[in-house]
Amino acid sequence: MPDSSEQATRRSIREAEKRRRSARRPDESDSSTERHASSRGDRFTHVLTWTTVGTLIPGAGLIAAGRRVLGGVILAVFIVGLAVIAGIIIFADPMEIGLHLAVSPAWLTTIAIVCAVLLLIWAAIIVASYVELKRPLSLQSPQRVLGGVLVVCMLAFAAMPTGLGAFYSLTERSLLTNVFGNSGPIKKHGPNVAADDPWEDMPHINVLLLGSDAGKSRIGTRPDTLMVASIDTHTGETKLIGIPRNLDFPIFPKGTKMAKKFPDGFNAFGKQQSMINSVWTWAAQHPQYVDGPKKQAGLTATTHAVEGSLGLSINYFALVNLQGFEDVVNSIGGVDINVNRKIPIGGGHDLGTGGKYPIRGYIQPGQQHLDGFHALWYVRSREGSNNYDRMCRQQRMIKTVLGQVNPAKLALAFPQLAGSATRNVETDIQQDQLKSFVILARKVKVAGFQTIQIDNNVVKTWHPDYDKLHKFIDKKTSEKAPSGTAPTDTKPSKTKDKPTQSSDEASNDPTTQCYPPEERPDS
Repeated sequence: MPDSSEQATRRSIREAEKRRRSARRPDESDSSTERHASSRGDRFTHVLTWTTVGTLIPGAGLIAAGRRVLGGVILAVFIVGLAVIAGIIIFADPMEIGLHLAVSPAWLTTIAIVCAVLLLIWAAIIVASYVELKRPLSLQSPQRVLGGVLVVCMLAFAAMPTGLGAFYSLTERSLLTNVFGNSGPIKKHGPNVAADDPWEDMPHINVLLLGSDAGKSRIGTRPDTLMVASIDTHTGETKLIGIPRNLDFPIFPKGTKMAKKFPDGFNAFGKQQSMINSVWTWAAQHPQYVDGPKKQAGLTATTHAVEGSLGLSINYFALVNLQGFEDVVNSIGGVDINVNRKIPIGGGHDLGTGGKYPIRGYIQPGQQHLDGFHALWYVRSREGSNNYDRMCRQQRMIKTVLGQVNPAKLALAFPQLAGSATRNVETDIQQDQLKSFVILARKVKVAGFQTIQIDNNVVKTWHPDYDKLHKFIDKKTSEKAPSGTAPTDTKPSKTKDKPTQSSDEASNDPTTQCYPPEERPDS
């Protein structure tokens, strides 16, 4: 039927048209998909970029995400903070402010708390910026993983300065509270910590420096090194006086208990055994004859022995165990020094059994880079040497270490140094006096050191004339270094020390002198 045929034809045409309209060309579909993917990729790059920017410039990421008020407030606070820091650097003395903070346990605690709070705020800003930036997007799994990795990296970046700031502050606080005395009554002859110039009324101080050889293999504590740093507080000029450890029959200041016990000098162990470095052990065993607390009897008696024998008033002391010295040298990466002769590692005698310790090696002559272990043996080795040679090496090492200190290396090694100091350093400097001593240390570093040796041309160590020694020390500590000249050494003359372990042969050998050949007294 015509009508039926016409209807069928029309129906076929409509179905064909419907199929044509519903059909999509492959190239158009691909183009649309690519445009959508490209747009989504650009948006994700936008998220990553502004999350990073928002970490470096807090608030910028939130502003880019449309949170303009919150982001603007955070950004304004950040800019004000930078302006304050810039103002301090330009108009104030950042070193003075840093010094004030670094020697105050209360401020160090505050800094640690502030660093922790800043880290929490910074972390919240980073996370909030990322969340707000990605909110309109439906991220694919790889994008979510990449975004999470970026956020973790940014959080780690924020944790580095704030975490280190808190850690260093707490480490410094621990050092101050464990090594230095708590703030309290200031020593009778201490600096005026409230004055602009804390040393104005105290033009000169004497600091007793002791190197202790206390250890597992030692019986009691014996000062292996005895020095006095005599410091002009106005100029920083410092005289480093080496005291022979075998100085016999040391005397004590009048009025002290030890002076009453030994009015003619310390003779508890007999001739050539009652040396100044044996005072500590005897006093620790007989604290009833020493002024002050019983637990400090050894230190107090040794301090009095130095005061009486040298005719000086000791204002402060610093006691360093040998391990502490080794740690210091290692922390600065070692020390470069010219070794004048072969230095034995080991040797000497066991005071308990009388047996001889083996020599385990040598520090070779010439320019050497010594780590802490070898630097320690450089200053303490006795084999084939005498006391003057050892004192000379000790003084030379101190000056060399101070001259080679690298602030950057010290900063990196500070946690290890602080831990070592807590275990190996003792001093009577008070916490509230630290700022004054740091100011003084700056002057000392600029002015430099002069070394003074007490040898047998000054007094015979086995039969010392202490009146003569007093006059010698008074003269040397009163001398001023010539203007415009570098600090020099007061060198020992060629003298023969009273024989001890192998020292009789060594003292006749000029190679035992620690000075370079051109500086030797006999050259």
